[in-house]
Amino acid sequence: MVRLDQVTLRAGATTLVSDVSLDVDGGSWCTIIGPNGAGKTSLVAVVAGLRAPSNGTVVIDGQRLDQMGERDRARLVAYVPQHPEVPVGMTVQEYVSLGRVAFHGVMRAPRTRDRAAVADVLERLELDSFRDRDGASLSGGERQRMVLARSLAQATKVVVLDEPITGLDVRHQMDILELLKKEVAECGLTVIATLHDLTLAGLFTDRLVLLHRGEVVKDGSAYDVIRSAELAQSYGTTLRVVNVDGNDVVVPVRADTRG
Repeated sequence: MVRLDQVTLRAGATTLVSDVSLDVDGGSWCTIIGPNGAGKTSLVAVVAGLRAPSNGTVVIDGQRLDQMGERDRARLVAYVPQHPEVPVGMTVQEYVSLGRVAFHGVMRAPRTRDRAAVADVLERLELDSFRDRDGASLSGGERQRMVLARSLAQATKVVVLDEPITGLDVRHQMDILELLKKEVAECGLTVIATLHDLTLAGLFTDRLVLLHRGEVVKDGSAYDVIRSAELAQSYGTTLRVVNVDGNDVVVPVRADTRG
């Protein structure tokens, strides 16, 4: 479904992503992890087509992103930024409807199927009761659900998310991740995300890709990556993995307790 072939991204003399090659199967969830400055946001921006790679190619469903127009690309891959902007005065329904612009165009009104797609997403994400609310007035968890709804309204096969649970409490983090997991399992959605929380990344993902200084240093199942020596080395700290009810929990160890 998604193929990155020797992708490199530079900003001036600085290399943000270096020679990354990945194949992500359709209907799976791949999470990019790594310390701050590892290149995670830069990499997913390339996957979403928001930044053109300096070298290499990104192919989604057999189509090269660099050979597509913006509207065609929006029908193929949706993107959820880390800090989405929600215009004041725009209702939840209006905001989610923006996900259909790639289908009906900017200057044309939504068609029946566009309205039906929005209604379906609002129902699936339990946003029906908020449809007429000002999106800017929602709580953090509600707002993030709304942003996710907009991306799902695009009806793409691939959704790319950059830290979708940043700033949310534990309950709302779990709600968003459970929603995404359900879309992967029931709708065959392909998810490529970045996450800071290593425990949650391992709990929900099918595959982890560890990025460090723009390079892939470990790629595999959550179990293998979470328990690898490369993980602690990349983060530059001591990590302990504790199994709780069959799930790996990653615990940082304070310097004065490592002995």
